[in-house]
Amino acid sequence: MPLTHFYVSGEDSTNQTPDDHRRLRWPTAPGATDTVKSAVGWWLPSLGQIPPQAIDLVRIAGGVYLVDRLSGRPTSFTRRLHLTVEVADPTPWDGGAISQLAQLLFWLTGDTWELQLVQDPASRERPVGEAPDDSESVALLSGGLDSYLGALHLLSTLSENPLFVGHYDTATAVRRAQNTVHSWLQESYTPAPSYTQIEFTQAADKKEASSRSRSLLFVAIGVAVAASRNASTLFVPENGFTSLNLPLHPNRAGALSTRSTHPETFYRVNILLRALGLTTAVTNPFASYTKGEEMRLVADSHPPAGWDRVAGLTVSCSKLDGARIKGGNSTLNCGLCYACVTRRGAFIGAGIADPTIYLSNEFSGDARLELLDRRYSDRAAMSYATTRGIDDDAIDAGTWPPDADLDLISDLARRGLDELGKVDLT
Repeated sequence: MPLTHFYVSGEDSTNQTPDDHRRLRWPTAPGATDTVKSAVGWWLPSLGQIPPQAIDLVRIAGGVYLVDRLSGRPTSFTRRLHLTVEVADPTPWDGGAISQLAQLLFWLTGDTWELQLVQDPASRERPVGEAPDDSESVALLSGGLDSYLGALHLLSTLSENPLFVGHYDTATAVRRAQNTVHSWLQESYTPAPSYTQIEFTQAADKKEASSRSRSLLFVAIGVAVAASRNASTLFVPENGFTSLNLPLHPNRAGALSTRSTHPETFYRVNILLRALGLTTAVTNPFASYTKGEEMRLVADSHPPAGWDRVAGLTVSCSKLDGARIKGGNSTLNCGLCYACVTRRGAFIGAGIADPTIYLSNEFSGDARLELLDRRYSDRAAMSYATTRGIDDDAIDAGTWPPDADLDLISDLARRGLDELGKVDLT
């Protein structure tokens, strides 16, 4: 298993790159270098006054995300990745935090990570503009259905509007969905919620499609924004059933599926934040709900008119590959991957008409047959799970936070499978 080396720094760093490392230079100001494109500069000055450990968390998470996308995955799945990052202050990471982060990355990506931190030789850049006002909370708003429902839920239940934060890279569908949600929120709520959309990606073509590390980057950006506003809570909305990451089939376990919002992930992230001396806590407001239940909860709160139409314009699809099929469109939800079927089951379970345009409904003839063939593995796994259920032994054998109630997890899994089972997979 070969070891791949990368070195992440600001574009003006005077440190020498080790001979066996690939240098990734983060632009000093919003813009791009020949390796990194970022809407926030190396010191994150546009986000406000941020403690150095939060800046460094974003730098490391950003570096991890870049390396993840730029490193091809072997047939054995697991990669060995070495990442060196220049940081503002290595001291908070000396007490075991860097080891905790490496273990978290193994949990998220299935890869072995060797992380090394070196002192940034540059002086800190002053924040841009006036210091932002304090806020009680920040919430991630990704362009997906869960985060959109989370925004509606938080806007109806919190005493003060949260600040919303989005991240996008090269996916046109995600950017379009975020812009649609942003415009609708601006038109539908008074005062209009604040929504900061941040682009961050690699300049070269990616070699790994899954980007399992993106969730950590997104959370790190959210934590930095929260720290700049003295916000105590970062909300990351995702339905509890998907977050469980339970194997639908014996050959679909572990990091082969996403663990981005798994309860264990949030548990580890919060331990890491405390080790770094950051006071923001990360939480999922929908942790005990299926996707259909969270949608019903939102519908019953009577959000502004048109909310369901906008729900249909969000992106859930985990395989935006429609353009690879003749007549297809890579910005549309495919309708047959696991994420899309969970989405379709949510509308059915909530009793809400689904306005989403799915490729599976748009295609006919050979194009539809090709899509069905591409999604054979997903469809077979979901059919297996909805027929046989998920064994409690699989739940018992999982990795969970110390306070996890396995009986409640089992019941949540059953309810989620019930929603999946309502979807026609043919």
